[in-house]
Amino acid sequence: MPTSLSRFDADSDWWEKFGLRADASKPTGPYEHRLARAAHDVLRAHPPTAFASGDGAAPLSLEDVVALVDAAAAEAKREHESEWERDAEEQRRVGWEKIEDSLAGPDADDQISIGRWAGISRGEAIAWCWNLFQYEPHGFVHPGTEVRARALNSLRAGDIPEVFGYPERARELKERGVMPREYRRYREALGSKIAPVPLAPTGE
Repeated sequence: MPTSLSRFDADSDWWEKFGLRADASKPTGPYEHRLARAAHDVLRAHPPTAFASGDGAAPLSLEDVVALVDAAAAEAKREHESEWERDAEEQRRVGWEKIEDSLAGPDADDQISIGRWAGISRGEAIAWCWNLFQYEPHGFVHPGTEVRARALNSLRAGDIPEVFGYPERARELKERGVMPREYRRYREALGSKIAPVPLAPTGE
């Protein structure tokens, strides 16, 4: 028989057991605040004593439903982590492909003579871009998101973007004797997380 839920601590709202909040502080005006407060007070004064099971079986207690929610959340977390790992593996595969293509391209050894990438070969510059966009990411807060999207579209089009201090970072690593392939192997050995890079052009 479901346990009675009428005895709640004064500071504990029953819906908070589900990770939910009825926050009356968010409404912007006094009228909206009063409406939210009224709804909050009704919910607090009427905790459920049972929940329908959904299959015609005996009603469920709040604790039973909380356990079901926790189990569903755990499964969703496992699915998310599995999906993230598949995506990360695809990002790693594409990253290596782009690096090898850039270093083997017919213009890979052409030296860049102007701009912030000057003194670095075209193949290395493209390889460094893929490494740094994936392992030293920037541009996840506006307006950096727009800069990142435009730069990646430019990179896919065959240009070499000069953003986020990447030319200077590449030059620093090269002066220390680190080359693009070695850098990526080192990052993989460390188990570094790889940032998502859309594999198709994004809208600007």
